[in-house]
Amino acid sequence: MEAEKIIEILTDAEHRLAMAWVEGDRGFIEATLADDWIVTDLTGRVLTKDEVLRETFGSNDREIVSMTIDEIHVRPFGAWAIVTGLTEAAGKYEGQVMEVRLRFTDIFVVRDGRWQVVASQATLLGE
Repeated sequence: MEAEKIIEILTDAEHRLAMAWVEGDRGFIEATLADDWIVTDLTGRVLTKDEVLRETFGSNDREIVSMTIDEIHVRPFGAWAIVTGLTEAAGKYEGQVMEVRLRFTDIFVVRDGRWQVVASQATLLGE
C-alpha cells in the first residue's frame, strides 16, 4: 500500500478513535485496539486493553466528554506505522474534573488485513 493511503487511513482512524472515546463506541475502540495493546498513560501507569476498557465502560472511573486530535504525523513502515499527535481532552477521572493537553504516540500494525494499535504512550503537556 502506498504511503499516502496509509497516512489517510491512520489519520482517519485517530480522529474516529477520539470520537469513539467521547461517544462511548466500545465496538470501534475494541476493533481498533489490538487485544495485546498496552498504553503508558499520562501518569506513567502501564495499562492493558482490558484494564482501560474496565475503567471506561465497566465503572464510573473514567468519562471523556470532549476530545480533539491535532498535529497528526504518520510515519509508515510497510505493515506498521508510528503515529504522533496532540490531544486535548476534557472529562472526569475518579470523580475529578480534568482538562488535559498531551502528546501521544500510537504504534499501528496490520493484522488480519486491518490496522490496529498495539502500543500507545501519552505525555502530559504543561500549561
